[in-house]
Amino acid sequence: MTFHSYQFICLALPMLYIGFLLAFRAQGWPGAFRFLAVASLAFYSAWSLPPFSTWALTLESLNAIGGSLAPLAILSASVVANYAIGNLILRCKDQRRLATLLLFAGLAGNMLALGYLKYANFLIDIVNLTSITNAGHIGMIVPIGMSFYTFIQIGYLIDAYAGQVERPAFWNYVLFATFLPCVTAGPLVQQREIFAQMQDRRDAAFNPLTLAAGLTMFALGLFKKVVFADNLAPFADAVFNGVAAGEAATAATAWLGSICYALQLYFDFSGYSDMALGIGFIFGIRLPLNFDSPFKATNISEFWRRWHMTMTRFFTAYVYTPLAVRGMRRVVATKTGDVERYVRAAAIPAVVTFLVAGIWHGAGWTFVVYGLIHGFAIAAYLGWSRLGMRPMPMLAGWLLTMSVVVSALVVFRAPDLATAGNILASMWSFGALGGAAAGRTLVGIDVKTATSMVVLLGAVVLLFPNTQQILHQYWISSDTPATDVATEAGLVVWRPGFAGSIAIGALLCIAIGCIGAGSTFLYYQF
Repeated sequence: MTFHSYQFICLALPMLYIGFLLAFRAQGWPGAFRFLAVASLAFYSAWSLPPFSTWALTLESLNAIGGSLAPLAILSASVVANYAIGNLILRCKDQRRLATLLLFAGLAGNMLALGYLKYANFLIDIVNLTSITNAGHIGMIVPIGMSFYTFIQIGYLIDAYAGQVERPAFWNYVLFATFLPCVTAGPLVQQREIFAQMQDRRDAAFNPLTLAAGLTMFALGLFKKVVFADNLAPFADAVFNGVAAGEAATAATAWLGSICYALQLYFDFSGYSDMALGIGFIFGIRLPLNFDSPFKATNISEFWRRWHMTMTRFFTAYVYTPLAVRGMRRVVATKTGDVERYVRAAAIPAVVTFLVAGIWHGAGWTFVVYGLIHGFAIAAYLGWSRLGMRPMPMLAGWLLTMSVVVSALVVFRAPDLATAGNILASMWSFGALGGAAAGRTLVGIDVKTATSMVVLLGAVVLLFPNTQQILHQYWISSDTPATDVATEAGLVVWRPGFAGSIAIGALLCIAIGCIGAGSTFLYYQF
């Protein structure tokens, strides 16, 4: 059951909202938070349960139901274990050696669980490359969203060790770690922005304006996903699947397919992020922004401040900054020159951070190379800045940034490095190395339609305000709005009223009518 399914929109969401209001009426916000925690676990379990119509009092049916609950059991075990370790760390905050030992035990446990379930087969492939062994893959279940809820809880343990959190109530912690808008694909929330909203709440659970703003955000995200992203998918799939099957791509089809995928992922992830924020706001919890018009960025650093923002801040805080500080200390201790200062305190931390971020997305060489591309791009940008070079003109900077982003996304989307290499060869040799001369069948794609969609949706990306700018008068995020948010919104501003309700209602009806079978969010695979 996804956010953009009929079951969620027409059945689950209304029922959850009614239950939320009833729980608030009975026990106030503590009861509402407990209800949301249980509802989030139930929502997560619905991912793997077989269809209700197949349930029966037979051994086979009961075994299928029991086996499908394994992801929920893994999530529950992760939550209980991290809550217990976090409490122990908080109790031992004055015993730093013991607290450090507990922290490393917690981090190791999380990483071992994630590593075994998500990366064991990739590690087996790496070992098999040595020709010493020829081990087969291990059959296992990789729970959806495991990377997200694991890193959310790793951040909590680190904050607990740093003394930045007080012991939360158990059900408040469950809600923090499993809140239904976040548990499957983020955002990567931090404890300070969630627990603070659970303290001393005096507002009412039901507020017509809150409900209207949340539903508006949800509707805009749904429209992006099912109308924009899903209609770009066939063009991207035709190119990537065709090249993977041995077909050749001309320069035009390679570029069109790659840009279509970039826009597909843009609207898919942006739509999901909007829907997550809208759902959270409906239930009285503001979530952090995860998307801020990244394709408007004019350098690669700005791109990552705008794309998957919570992931960027996580890896910046817990990977890049510690590495950079350690490198700087080394430079100061050895009194080395500017070049080594840049290498140790900027370039190496950047490459390592994005290598980790790439592998975090998935277990495969394509994700390794994707991370390295962005790591070296960030390192080059930092080197350019530290040399005191003047910034590029905006258009040149934008073109260079988008060239890196689109090229890296080719590697990100391709099923293997060979496919990625063939597509990139067609793109950057402008067809000369695309394989057409080798007598291979050319990838078939409706160039006119694809080009029209790229032009139209590219204009939407570059010229229109984003959703948080449209709703800036009724800010729904836990982040502080930018000072220029009103200016960026222009004339496209949402206000509650009859005309706005009709427009959003029509948009929602169109989106619901466009929901297709089998469509899912791209980031669910991570």
